[in-house]
Amino acid sequence: MSHGPRIPRAAPGREGSRSYTALVLGGPFLRDVAVVLVASFPVLWVCRKLKLPSIVGFLLTGVAIGPHALGWLEEAERVSVIAELGVVLILFFVGLHFPLEKLLTLGRTAFVGGTLQLGLTTAAVAGIAVLAGERPGIAVFFGILVSLSSTAVLLPILSERDESTAPYARRFLAVSLYQDLAVIPLVLLLPALSPSSPGAPGLGSVLGRVGLALLGVVALVAVARTVAPRVLDALARLGSREGFTGGVLVVVLALVALAEEAGVSAAMGAFAAGIVLGESEHVHEVAATLGPFRDVLSSLFFVSIGMLLEPRFLLDEPLLVAGVTAAVLVLKAFFAGLALRASGATHRVAFRAALALSTVGEFSFVLAQAGRPLGLLTPSDQQVFVAVAVLTMALAPLLVFLGSALAPRFPEPVGEAPREEAEEKKPLRRHVVVVGYGLSGRSVARTLLETGVGHLVVEADPDRASLARHDGVRVIRADATGAEWLEVAGVEQSLGVVVTIPEPDAARQVLLACRKRGPDARLIVRTRYLSEVDALRKAGADEVIPEEFETSIEIVARVLRLLHVPGNVVAAQIRLLRDETYRRLRDPEARVVPGRRLSAIMAAGTTELFLVLPDTAADGVALSDLRLEADHVAVPAVLRDGQPYAPAPPDLVVASGDTLLLVGAHEDLAHAVARLERPKEGAAPTAPS
Repeated sequence: MSHGPRIPRAAPGREGSRSYTALVLGGPFLRDVAVVLVASFPVLWVCRKLKLPSIVGFLLTGVAIGPHALGWLEEAERVSVIAELGVVLILFFVGLHFPLEKLLTLGRTAFVGGTLQLGLTTAAVAGIAVLAGERPGIAVFFGILVSLSSTAVLLPILSERDESTAPYARRFLAVSLYQDLAVIPLVLLLPALSPSSPGAPGLGSVLGRVGLALLGVVALVAVARTVAPRVLDALARLGSREGFTGGVLVVVLALVALAEEAGVSAAMGAFAAGIVLGESEHVHEVAATLGPFRDVLSSLFFVSIGMLLEPRFLLDEPLLVAGVTAAVLVLKAFFAGLALRASGATHRVAFRAALALSTVGEFSFVLAQAGRPLGLLTPSDQQVFVAVAVLTMALAPLLVFLGSALAPRFPEPVGEAPREEAEEKKPLRRHVVVVGYGLSGRSVARTLLETGVGHLVVEADPDRASLARHDGVRVIRADATGAEWLEVAGVEQSLGVVVTIPEPDAARQVLLACRKRGPDARLIVRTRYLSEVDALRKAGADEVIPEEFETSIEIVARVLRLLHVPGNVVAAQIRLLRDETYRRLRDPEARVVPGRRLSAIMAAGTTELFLVLPDTAADGVALSDLRLEADHVAVPAVLRDGQPYAPAPPDLVVASGDTLLLVGAHEDLAHAVARLERPKEGAAPTAPS
C-alpha cells in the first residue's frame, strides 16, 4: 500500500474513471493547463504589486477559475492528477536540500525548538477540537495541519527585506526546515488517525509500516549513494545538456519506482532520491535542471488546491473564517515563542521568529490532500482550512513587519559569560564595540585582539556568542536593536562602534541608539547596497562601507594589477573612484572633478620586474633570443646576485633567479610576461617559492 499524498479520483462511472494516459494526453487537459498558466499571469502581477507571496497568487487563481467561481476548467481532476507530480518534486527538493551532513547539523534550535513547536501546537489545537466535539484522531490531524509553517512564503519576504541572515530569520529557518523534514513521517502516520472502521489499520500496524518504510529508505539511500554519483558523473562527461537533463529525470524516476516496488510511497522515494543527489557534486546542476519542472508542477498543485475553495463560503461565514484565522495566528505564535525560548533564543528574537512561524505552511496542503481519502477532512472542514491557510499566507508580510516594529518594546536581559564577570567590574574605556559576530565582526574582533585594542562584542545568537567567547573575546549577549546593552557596553566611553549586522533596519536602530547614548563615539557601519548609505548616514553613521561598491573597487584594482599598472597609479585611481562615488552620494548634482585620466596613464606605459623561475621559457636563453622586441618590450637592465647589468648585453644568457627590468606598454607587457612564464617544452610548470 502506498502512503504518499493522493488526490482522490472521481467516483466510478464518471469521467474521472478514465485512465491516467487518457486524462493527461487528452486535448482538454492541455487546454486546461494553458488556462491555468494564462490566468496565473495577471493574478501574479497583482500579487507582486501588493507584495503578496506567489503561492497566494496561485491559490487565488485556483479560486477564480475553479468550478465554484468562473468555471473555466471542464474537469478539475485533470489538473489534480498532474499536480501530484508537483508534490513528488516538492518532496524531492526537500531531500535535495537535506543531505545527510546537513541533517546532522540542524542544531539545537531545530531539534529542540522544532519538536516543541510541533508538539505544543498540535496538542493545543487537538485539545480545542476535542472540546468542540471532534474525534481524537481527526482533532490531532487538525493540529498537525495548523502546526506546519510556510518556508516558501517567508523566504522571499526575508530576502526582500535583506534579513535572511538576521538572528530571528536563522531561528525561523531552522524550525521551518525541521517541519519540512517532519512531513515525511507525518504522511506515513496519517492512516493511524483515520476514523475507526473495519478496514482501518491500527496504530501498531501503521507504526510497523512506518518502520519498514524508513528501513526501505535507508536501504535505498545506501545503495543509491554508490550507484547514483557514478551515473551522474557519466552523464556529465557526455557534455550534452539534453542528455544530462534526461538522465537526471531517469535517475529520479527510477529511485521513485524502486521505492514503490519496495512498498514505500512515491513521496518517500522522491525524498530519498533528493538525499542521495544532494550529496553529489552535481547537486547544483540537478537543482537547476529540475527546478523549472518543480515550479510549473507545484504551481499546478497550488492552483488545484485553490479550486477546492468555494467563494460563497467566505461570503456566508466571514466571522468564522476571521475568528479561526486569528486563533491560529495567536496560538501558533504563542507556542512557537515558548519553543524558541526553550531552545535558547532571546525574547526579541523569539518574538520575531514566532510571528514568522505563525502562518500555515504549503506542506499542510500536502497533508490535507493525503488525509481526505482517509476521512480526516470533510468538505466543510476543507473550506475552513483552505480559507484560513490562504489568509495566513497573505498576512505573512504584515506579520514580519509587526515583528520588526514591536520587538524593541520587549525588555531584553543583558548577559555576559560567567568567566567575564570579573572583567565587568573593570569598566572599559577608549575601547571599540563590535555589533555582530558574523564574518565581518570576527575579522574586526580578531584584528583588535591582535593589536591589543580593548573591545567587546554584542551578539544575540547564542551559538555565535559561544564562538566569540571561545575566541577569547568579551561578549555581551543581547539584541543590539534595544537600548539595554548600551550602558553595559560603555558606548559613551568608547572610541567607536562598528556595526557589522547586514540588516539595514536593524543597523539604523543600532545607530540611532548609539548616537543618542554616545554622541562623541565614532560610528562605522557596513551595508550591502549603495542605496542604503544615505539613510544610514542620517541615522548617525560617520562612515558607511557599502559592500556592493567596495566589491566593485576590489575588482577594478585587480584588473589594473593584471594590466601591470604601477601600484601608486592603482591607489590613485581607487582613491579617485571612491571620492567621486561618495561625493555623488552626498550630492547627486555634484560634478566630476577633472583629474589625471587613466587612459593617459595607460598610454604612457610602465615598467615591470620579472623574476625568472627554473624551467621557464627564459631560463638558459640569451636575451636576444627571447625576441622581446617583437612584443615592443625593452630590457634595459638585468639584476643577478645583487649585481645590476645596465645596459644588459644582448648575448647575456638569462638564468633562473635573474630579475629582468621590462619596459613597455601595459598590453605589451602582459603579453611578454605570459610568454616568459610558459614552461619549457617537456618541463613541468614551476610555481614561485
